[in-house]
Amino acid sequence: MKIDIDNLELTYDRCISSGNIKEKTPDIELIKTLKNVGEKGLEFINSKSRDIPRDSADWTFVFRDYYESLRGLIEAFLLFDGIGADSHQCKNAYVCLKHPELELDWEFLETIRLKRNAINYRGQLLKHDDWKIFQLKFELSINILKKKIEEKLMN
Repeated sequence: MKIDIDNLELTYDRCISSGNIKEKTPDIELIKTLKNVGEKGLEFINSKSRDIPRDSADWTFVFRDYYESLRGLIEAFLLFDGIGADSHQCKNAYVCLKHPELELDWEFLETIRLKRNAINYRGQLLKHDDWKIFQLKFELSINILKKKIEEKLMN
């Protein structure tokens, strides 16, 4: 996926002008807790997903748990910068624009945010094939964030 820089910058500017992105006191204990919750959530859903049939709609919940783990890791990472945001989209815009070294994919983050909203607010269900479309990018993004958070905690 190619990053749509214009959309990313417009979203970031809108988040700043609306006051959605705000300063927050960096809290190392909260960072550790958010990281731990994200990792525990992944361990849990990975152990449960082994028994989910391919044609089951329960893959919806695998997606949603991965989304929540990734979102928590993004939130933890932003705390190092002393940043918080009221919306997932603004957190994603901040981390993509201000931390290009992470190489997180803006279009992927937007796609999964919208997919999660469709699940939560419109009752959309996913099958195994739907989940497989997202799995590799989820794992890549999660691993990048976990590694960077661990590095920052060591310093």
